[in-house]
Amino acid sequence: MTSLFRRDRHPHEVPSDSPDLAFVMSFVTSVGGMSAYWMRRSALGLVSGLTVGATFALSGWWIQTSNADKHEMAHQMALMASVLFGGAMGYRAGSNPYVGPGGTMLAALGGVSSAYHLRKMLEWRTYEQSRVHEAERLLRDYIVKHPDAAQAGGPAGPTTGLPHGRMPADMRGGSGAGPGQAPGAQAGPPPLNRRSPVPPGGF
Repeated sequence: MTSLFRRDRHPHEVPSDSPDLAFVMSFVTSVGGMSAYWMRRSALGLVSGLTVGATFALSGWWIQTSNADKHEMAHQMALMASVLFGGAMGYRAGSNPYVGPGGTMLAALGGVSSAYHLRKMLEWRTYEQSRVHEAERLLRDYIVKHPDAAQAGGPAGPTTGLPHGRMPADMRGGSGAGPGQAPGAQAGPPPLNRRSPVPPGGF
């Protein structure tokens, strides 16, 4: 069933998105904070209104310009700001009878914004989870179709192609003989004679 906040959508379909409501809420909260300071000289109302308005503006800007990986975070920010705004307006409308219908309307606007951003946050979360599941499915299909490539890091190393622990003697240090040396010769550079200030072969 199609409604205002939800419609039938395939999980792999990119959710539709719009920053308009976030920008509207940013304007409303910013103007409300400035009007609170202008009429009552409330510095707390000014700071709260501008902070919530900046949060809405940032979330709207992310929705408009960012990649898909930031849309969920943007709606989370807008959801938290909407809950704070709606709760504050609802508390004010219930505790102060002189606020009038304006406070109730603003509280209802906060509720509508909360429902919208909650729905969009869940849509983007479902979309990201479907992308992860699709990538895992493609990886499993690739492993089934190419078992040799999947075992490249197994018993045979991916670079040497030799079993672990079977490194050739010319690649091991210690008593192994290097290329062109006798079987009993020592591999690596000659030892330094600590009694002589000049190493073997000179400088």
